[in-house]
Amino acid sequence: MHTDKPDEGTPKPRKRLNLNLKGLSLETIALIGALALSMLGIGITDYAPLSSHRYWGAMTLVLAAAALVIGWSRAKRLGLPLKQALATQVAHWLTTIAAIGGIFLLLKSGRLNYENTGLVLLMTLGFSTLLDGYRINWCFSLIGLLMFVTSIAAAYIEEYLWIMLIVATAAAAGVIYWEKHRKSKKQPT
Repeated sequence: MHTDKPDEGTPKPRKRLNLNLKGLSLETIALIGALALSMLGIGITDYAPLSSHRYWGAMTLVLAAAALVIGWSRAKRLGLPLKQALATQVAHWLTTIAAIGGIFLLLKSGRLNYENTGLVLLMTLGFSTLLDGYRINWCFSLIGLLMFVTSIAAAYIEEYLWIMLIVATAAAAGVIYWEKHRKSKKQPT
């Protein structure tokens, strides 16, 4: 007797977790989130420098999580050993967290003030993100470069937020153009 119901002993196929939002990959979502939160932090550093150290301390964990997601996604996509890729990421970000902790100790001891601490944290995270992007995704390096350059610009330019916004917009437009151009070359005409 044939029925349309599967056998009791046949395992049901597992549903895969679909993390794509309107065609965006998990990696792209993590990059967009990191960029948006970095731009928010740059604004906070500009308008509320005394509070910016708290934001950048928290952003350390956010950027580490984004980098882990991007690194995991890249390793999986390229067939690289996940354990090795994640171990490298964890070591990189634990070192960054240790450096951030050292900066907070300098703040607590009175060697740094709150305003300068925010800029030093921004510079440290920018540099760390720039270096990690070399390993996981060049767009992540651009985010790090933007953060690093912002920390330097803040020391010399009073109203640096608008300049950085123009630079970030131009960089985002350049990346979009580059990706479209690169994808159009891959597709046969």
